[in-house]
Amino acid sequence: MAILCEDEELLEGFLAETSELLEKLDDDLVALEKAPEEIELLNGIFRSIHTVKGASSFLGFDLLVKITHKTEDVLNRLRKDELKVTPEIMDVVLEAVDHIKLLVNDIRNGEIVERELDEIINKLIPYISDAFRESAVLHMESAGTSEREKEVPASPVQTELETEAAAPAQERPRIEAAPAPSPQPPKPNSSKTVARGEELSDNTTVRIDVKRLDDLMNQVGEIVLERNRILQMNQDYLARENTANFGEEFSKLAKRIDFVTSELQMQVLKIRMIPVEKVFKKFPRIVRNLSRDLGKEVDLEINGEETELDRSVVDEIGDPLIHLIRNALDHGVEDPEERVAAGKPRTGKVVLSATHEGNNIIISIKDDGKGIDPEKLARKALDKGLVTEDQIAGMSGKEILDLIFLPGFSTKEKATDVSGRGVGMDVVKTNIRKLNGIIEIRSEVGKGSEFILKLPLTLAIIQSLLVDVENEVYSIPLAAVLETLKVDTSSFHVVGGQEVLKLRDSVLPLLRLQKLFGVQGSETSLNQSYVVIIGVAEKRMGLIVSRLLGQQEVAIKSLGKYLADAPGIAGSTILGDGRVALIVDPAGIIEMEESGVTGAWAA
Repeated sequence: MAILCEDEELLEGFLAETSELLEKLDDDLVALEKAPEEIELLNGIFRSIHTVKGASSFLGFDLLVKITHKTEDVLNRLRKDELKVTPEIMDVVLEAVDHIKLLVNDIRNGEIVERELDEIINKLIPYISDAFRESAVLHMESAGTSEREKEVPASPVQTELETEAAAPAQERPRIEAAPAPSPQPPKPNSSKTVARGEELSDNTTVRIDVKRLDDLMNQVGEIVLERNRILQMNQDYLARENTANFGEEFSKLAKRIDFVTSELQMQVLKIRMIPVEKVFKKFPRIVRNLSRDLGKEVDLEINGEETELDRSVVDEIGDPLIHLIRNALDHGVEDPEERVAAGKPRTGKVVLSATHEGNNIIISIKDDGKGIDPEKLARKALDKGLVTEDQIAGMSGKEILDLIFLPGFSTKEKATDVSGRGVGMDVVKTNIRKLNGIIEIRSEVGKGSEFILKLPLTLAIIQSLLVDVENEVYSIPLAAVLETLKVDTSSFHVVGGQEVLKLRDSVLPLLRLQKLFGVQGSETSLNQSYVVIIGVAEKRMGLIVSRLLGQQEVAIKSLGKYLADAPGIAGSTILGDGRVALIVDPAGIIEMEESGVTGAWAA
């Protein structure tokens, strides 16, 4: 059924305010469970639900009113100290919040779906009536006495029905007189709960500081002035007037436009920047649910949530981070008894942090669990036929840890809803690669593991090194460039069919971009060549090019669906002279070289 609302602005305001309140609720409810004595926190949660209920009632969203009304009643009893905060109560309240999110999403999508709410309403009702406390006391006093105990839980439903009969019609939910559930509501399936909770995010709008808008307007004003100057100079040139100092004036204008557009670009990028908190704030709820599912005790510490990055990156990193968090709890942190036996605190710790490093953001997921055993990884990879004995023998410790990213790899003996079914870490790496980022693992057996993500602040514009390969221009992301060299070709050597260069105390594998991309070369041999050394995590490689053209800031353009998965290419850009230059994918090129696929573009 389509939503009919005469005031579109009113509806948009409702969605914006409600979404903001609900996004914060998960975090607040998890915090309340850990600190039930924080009455101000509880009051804030109650006010949030009350606000959503009031706005829903005003706009006639009856299903929302129905569930928020019951949730508010439970929270009110907690406020009055008639109930104590317990994991069981929080399970039900969190599940109710998930249903509220679903209903809000339905409204956002322009439809009202007649969702079945009786199940969650019946879970809330026992915590609303006084009879719940009586039944709980009776249950503890005489677990085996029976008939009286069987009769008591039904009374909350009758009490609730009587209460609803007196309620205003628009807030009156229709509840069937069915037996109420036991005061101990089975624990909800957290995997499904997490999935529902994540559906709320609204990526169509973003809040902007007014000062940033003012700065943007000032820069637009400057652009208008320079545009007028260009038009005047063009008019003078065509009329052959005031052309005596045309070259000098045009040079000044070009520098001025360069400065103003750079400032404008910076302002626009700032507007697109949002705190990574938008992603981080859903993890306390996820960790809380998974801990209960796994029977583990885990504290989540979050640092650097105020760190900003482009919204396009924020929208994409959610899924990889969820998998890494799940991995830390399932594979990393031990059971409480196992931790105590190992001399550790019963409660494990996962630290999620973010920080800026140049034009990149570094996100770390660190746990104090059992770590990753390289020998176990190697055995698993061998058993699955993913690598050979000879390959394992030639691998470093870091390379063995990277085996976890192979498709289909898993150290879990039995698949579960939490661990997945052998599909995961390879997808994480693929998603990070799509963001032009890298992922690195650090681990110490018995001490814990750390997954480090290095991501660009924005996917729209990058600093790059332009290189010439037999008269074709390529762009190499500057973040991956370690250094450039001009060397004699006589210093190149071939070892096992691979061109290498001895550089200081190491041997650097080389790759000719001309060969990789199938560029037609000249017959003349040069005595000297340019080598661009790129690095991804701990891996290094030298790219042989014809010339270095210099650094330039470039706007990334998509190659479209047809060429989206082109090997070794991350996108394209348009140069100042109108030519198209392909943007090299350093991580992809290194992987291609390691797998022996180095002529993928050759004709």
